[in-house]
Order: sequence, then structure tokens, then C-alpha cells
Amino acid sequence: MTTRTVSMAVIGLLSMGAAQAVSLTSGGYTENFDSMGATGTAPPTDWRVLVGESGTLNTTWTNALGIIANGASGSVASMVAASGVLTIGTGPSVNNNNGYNAAVSVTTVSDRILATAPTQVSGAALELALSNATGSDFDAVNVSYDIVRFTAASSANELPGYRLFFSLGGNSWTNVAALNPTLTTVPNSAGVSPFTGTVSLGATVGAGQSFLLRWVDDNAAQTSPDQIIGLNNVSVTAVPEPGSLALLLAGVGVLGWLFRKQQA
Repeated sequence: MTTRTVSMAVIGLLSMGAAQAVSLTSGGYTENFDSMGATGTAPPTDWRVLVGESGTLNTTWTNALGIIANGASGSVASMVAASGVLTIGTGPSVNNNNGYNAAVSVTTVSDRILATAPTQVSGAALELALSNATGSDFDAVNVSYDIVRFTAASSANELPGYRLFFSLGGNSWTNVAALNPTLTTVPNSAGVSPFTGTVSLGATVGAGQSFLLRWVDDNAAQTSPDQIIGLNNVSVTAVPEPGSLALLLAGVGVLGWLFRKQQA
């Protein structure tokens, strides 16, 4: 495989605080958002909430796919940090463009969800920044997450759920089509929809290099209000490149040979 140098993602200061790339270790990365607590008004430091750039509407932000990846007004690449702070909610039912620190229900307030409800703006997104601290190069990651469905839309004609995108530098974004939700996988009702899959990044991520994952709530130009949804139980693990895996196995084999030799 040809190795392409991946630029470090530059994460700027945001109105909700700095989104700092957190280490993706050999043990993987997990986030259940419970650290926000019942009163937190900002996402975890490695996350940020975004909305469509100023001046765009849901009618200009969508295309046949529902969202534009790159190179056009209203694209995923041109989204900006949401202003203000998260709204605290338990089972949120009111649309709000700054995002929610939500509880899954009144009986489980300790189970927090990072949620979006972008009816009055041109889409919203939840972004995660990760830095390679696995000890190996990789060009793919396994991801799993839950899409929590808080409320149904007034009709089921909008695009459902979050669409997952990735970026190696923050400028160009690629949709993970295999994980695009449908009305079957994310019904127009309250509940939880689990997703899992492998994301091929298309280039090698070396030690200390960063990449971004962005879950986009499309806010398609359909009937309002939108379904209110959120993320929970996010997990990311690296898939080592074949060469890196072979070197790792070879190293383990050498250590085993040395151990046996010492025991002889």
C-alpha cells in the first residue's frame, strides 16, 4: 500500500470550549457522555457540536443524498461551531440548534446523551477528534454507536438518523455509505437504534496523527418538526494495517523464542 502522509487535524477554540483530539489507544476509545452529568452545558472536550454555516437553510443544504459532502454551499465541510451552550433536557421534545445534554428518561437521568434538534438551521453535527496512540499505523477503524430516538417527526418523509462522515484533515469529508440509516434501521418513533461497522479511511494514519468523525443530522427539507435524536455508547477501535500486524506478530514470536531459550 502507498502510504500518504496525513496532516494533523487542527482543532480551534470554540464557543463551547476547545475540541481536543483524544488518544485512540490499542485498547480503543469509548464515550457514553455520562461525564457531562445532569448539569453540564458543554460536550466532552474531544467533541463539538456544529451547524450549517450562516445564511443557509435546510432547502439549500440538501441534495438527493440529503447532505452535500464537499465543495458546495451548505456542505458538511463548511459547517461551523454552534453558538451558545447545550440545553439540559430529560427526554428533549423541543427543537434547539445548540444541541442537548439529554437524559434518556426521567428514571435514568444518569444516562446522558449528546443530542441534536436542528429544525430552524441547516443541519447539525456531532464531531469527534481522535489521535493515533495505538503504537501501530492503521487505515481503518471499527465503530459502534447508538442513535437514540427521542421524538418522532410529524411525518416520516425526512432522512432519518445521523449520517457518519470522516476526515483526515478537516477540509474534505467522506460519507460512510454502509452505515447510512434508513427508516427501517432508524424508525420514526422513540427508541434506540444500534449501529456497527468498519470505516476505511483511505490512507494511513501514523503515530500521533489525527482524524475526525462527524455524525450529521441532515434536517432535510421536509415536514417540521424533525425527529429529535442523539448519540450514545460510541466505541472506536483501530484496524492495524496488514504490514503492521505482521510486524507485531513477528515481535511476539521473537519474544516467545527468547523466553523459551531462557527457560531451556
